[in-house]
Amino acid sequence: MSRLTAWKQRWQAINADPRARKLQKLLQRVVVLAIVGLIIYQLTDIGWGEVLQSLPASPWFYVLFGVLFVSLPVAEIFIYRRLWRFDAWQGFRAFLTKWVYNHEVVGYSGEFYLFLWARKRVGLGDRQIFRHIRDNSIISSVNSNLVAITLLAALLYTGQLDLTHVLDDTAPIYIGAGILLLAVVTALVVQFRKYIFDMPLRTAAAIFGIYLTRFLLHHAGLVLMWMAAIPGTPLPVWLTFLAMLIVINRIPFLPSKDLVFMWAGLEYARGLDVTIAAVAGMLLVYSALHKVVNLGLFLALQYWFRDPEIEEAKSAPVGAEQSDEPQAD
Repeated sequence: MSRLTAWKQRWQAINADPRARKLQKLLQRVVVLAIVGLIIYQLTDIGWGEVLQSLPASPWFYVLFGVLFVSLPVAEIFIYRRLWRFDAWQGFRAFLTKWVYNHEVVGYSGEFYLFLWARKRVGLGDRQIFRHIRDNSIISSVNSNLVAITLLAALLYTGQLDLTHVLDDTAPIYIGAGILLLAVVTALVVQFRKYIFDMPLRTAAAIFGIYLTRFLLHHAGLVLMWMAAIPGTPLPVWLTFLAMLIVINRIPFLPSKDLVFMWAGLEYARGLDVTIAAVAGMLLVYSALHKVVNLGLFLALQYWFRDPEIEEAKSAPVGAEQSDEPQAD
């Protein structure tokens, strides 16, 4: 029995246990309710009337939100078409569903959905599909972490982000330990790359380039959207918000990341030379738009555009899975 099959059997056994499902849903609800409670407390402290009067009035804020939301699944069509053959419209729906699952259910549940979708669509075996999704997740993670570290380093170097109040005389020890740990991890990754990464280097480089282009354009659009909402705010403020958003989005298995970002953004805005009510109004609309659009898409994709083959695959036993040999549609 292959290791992949063993892991899939364990995953299906956990999913089949009603107690595990109830516990997972309970934990998700507790986390979301705790975050919502903190946000309500923050907004009440600011003043609901002041927040509602400070909602973004610029139409560009909403136009950019729509463009940025659609740009993510469109970019993934170009990325995965380097590995699979599939219909663009079906792929668009699949990547939209993946996005909603990852942001509103739990991290990496979108990748599981994509695996189920691909095994019915792309004519490849389970092992190859799993490796492609895994490698893409690694490339995406490396990409965003690299940009986040570069952005934070630039903000620290230019003095736009001051961390002296949290650093003390032991800081050089921690920094040295961090550099040593990074060097060890890098050496291990290089040494065992073939065991954790299966994609050819040329293909990986091309996909990395697409991810990087998408990442830079998307987050530049986010900054423009925030600038449209609160004109005149210094650019470093938005770059710090951006770094915060990138870090939050990389936390695995965290539900409702937009609400976490809203809470963190409100806390950070208290120490800035900006109108906190305006920041609260912008973040409130940003999170509300995400929730409304994600909920609408989730309902539409689940009830109006439900794929019966995917539903069948979710309940199929392990013995009924495809082999690793390519199959025709």
